[in-house]
Amino acid sequence: WQDVYVGFAGPILLDSGTATDLDYTPERGFGYVDEGQADILGDCGSEPHQTYRLDPDGRVVYRFDHLLPGHFYHLDLTLYECGQGAGRQEVVKVDGITVAGPEDLGDGEEHRPSILLDPALYADRAISVTVEAYEGLGALVNEISLHDVDYRYADSGGGNDPQYPTGDLPYGWLDGSSTSAWGSLPYQTARVDLLDNDVRYQFDGLDPLKRYRVHLSFYQGSGTNRVQQVWIDGQFTGEELTIVSGQRYSTTVSIPFSAYADGSIVVSVVRTNASVGAMINEIALEEETQISAATCQVTETPYWTIAYGSVTIAGQPAPPGTVVTAESPRGDVVGCTVVETAGQYKFTPIYGEYPPTPGMRDGETVLFRVNGALAVPNPSLTWHDDKVPHRVDLEAGVTQAQSILLTPGWNLFSFYVEPPVPLVDTVLRSIAGKYCLVLGERDIYDCSVPERFRSLKELHGGLGYYLRLEGGTSANLLVEGVPISPTTPIPLHPGWNWVGYLPRASRPVAEALQSIDGHYLWVTDGSLFYDPALPEFSTLTEMETDTGYLIYATDAVTLTYPSGGGAAAGRTSAAVTGLCAGVAPTPYFTLLYGSLNVNGAPAAVGTRVEVVTPRGEVAGCFIVGEAGQYGFMPVYGEDQGDPPIPGFREGEPLTLWVNGWLVDSVAAPSWTDDKSPHRVDLAVTVPYQLYLPLMLR
Repeated sequence: WQDVYVGFAGPILLDSGTATDLDYTPERGFGYVDEGQADILGDCGSEPHQTYRLDPDGRVVYRFDHLLPGHFYHLDLTLYECGQGAGRQEVVKVDGITVAGPEDLGDGEEHRPSILLDPALYADRAISVTVEAYEGLGALVNEISLHDVDYRYADSGGGNDPQYPTGDLPYGWLDGSSTSAWGSLPYQTARVDLLDNDVRYQFDGLDPLKRYRVHLSFYQGSGTNRVQQVWIDGQFTGEELTIVSGQRYSTTVSIPFSAYADGSIVVSVVRTNASVGAMINEIALEEETQISAATCQVTETPYWTIAYGSVTIAGQPAPPGTVVTAESPRGDVVGCTVVETAGQYKFTPIYGEYPPTPGMRDGETVLFRVNGALAVPNPSLTWHDDKVPHRVDLEAGVTQAQSILLTPGWNLFSFYVEPPVPLVDTVLRSIAGKYCLVLGERDIYDCSVPERFRSLKELHGGLGYYLRLEGGTSANLLVEGVPISPTTPIPLHPGWNWVGYLPRASRPVAEALQSIDGHYLWVTDGSLFYDPALPEFSTLTEMETDTGYLIYATDAVTLTYPSGGGAAAGRTSAAVTGLCAGVAPTPYFTLLYGSLNVNGAPAAVGTRVEVVTPRGEVAGCFIVGEAGQYGFMPVYGEDQGDPPIPGFREGEPLTLWVNGWLVDSVAAPSWTDDKSPHRVDLAVTVPYQLYLPLMLR
């Protein structure tokens, strides 16, 4: 014979002070235990939180049996004075150990602690719950319940860090490597991704009828600060932390219903101040059983407008408790409301700036978020101090985020999402303070001049832009918006067009541009160059996501990228293309190519060609990859930013060197920013040198 413990079926819910508030018996296995003076039952209404059990001795006791090792439990309570005004201070104890409180009931609000029980408390399969009041007041309880909950924990980087899939409810890490360089305690071990800027965990088996949250902890014992964001299924949650060495951090993020409609989520921690090194120390998924009332805090000012309307998440009405926030272009929360009726949010004031209180400024576009996720407004709302309501319907769960790695200096980039608020500062908020110059095909954004003189006002998906990243480290630009179909037509005009790349995978240039075959001369990403008439010199072989391109069209034509998947090829390396390291690109360049002979013979592979300015600066460099020819080699113009990038000035002569030897007679053009290739055949005589050993006595 052997006892078999099976636990209880479903949650135990007790509405204290009513007929469902049962006394404990061993056969029942749960209920109240009346100790000392008889408990008093009372109410101030018929709602569950308005009925109560009160013990004049100051100790209300409940007992629960049949808890199982290996399971996790929530002990949920409602504590509410029911208008008595006694100002009780109550604590909750389990088996004599304080697990919650003190809860100050004197504020007249409902207090709803939800406690994840330590498994050590029910090693004997039973718990005794005591609610005690201070200062001789009678203790009261309005509701008490016990839930067998879904709780999944990972000591990231430790010995119990599961790799996905693990367990009956599969979960675990998807990438990264473990480290215990900062210690062996759970908060010290870490999973770090050294290949890219995010580390991920997947959780399956989520119940769409339940609510969940995820807890994370972060710690590093040494190194530079990490700026990290929490993402769920590709959506930014609004949670960002800066991890400073020697300090512990933790955060809790509620998971939106829309994320686990398919029963699964991927939690990502994205590092935004470096291209690698995202880190997690601990992560846990926890079922929510006691939903705290959501609140909003916004500083009011004398200036406001009003928004209201419908709100959906992934096409479904947003449930009560959904938080809707309005933000200024500077990231300040200037309006906030909590959904009370499914699918709609009430009149919400959106406040203007009143220094030093931040807020909206006249004519700015309001950005909306739903539970931290970017929402698409219909129509968009331009802020004015009109104190008039405007209907703005919000749609969340349709946006995606694209992470784009930017390197110090000039970057030619693009994105395949359309931001709901396309203002330059809003789109580039994730790298605020790290840029000042942004160039469009015809317009310029320059932070050093007054706003009225900045001709580039907005950034849009499907277009190419140059951005100069300040400082000496790379950064990840996070752009949020509605995904653009890869086959969206892009009209081109004769001449140079600054375009974006919409497909999600790389493709060979000719394949990507097959819709305009015969209608273009050249394509460049600012460093690599493609000429369909000169494939043997072309260094650009693949078009890829995140990159912007300059396409020279011969006539008005429409570019449509192919549908379907492509090859997930990476960017062609400098070693393959022949471009030298150490030459800083700028948006201003011309190109050289041609044959190359050294001492009357085709130049050998590895021969180095350099173009030097009158100031002695190398502004173009190419290493021969195919004997007897060089190029396409970009030759860059000067950028007088801070710090300046060396290069040529308009009309200056080009001086060429081969393996350190000056090319005396060459018909090279003067430098101009034409972004066009020029054939310049080179021949140089390099004296033979004989090296003899030197012997010393």
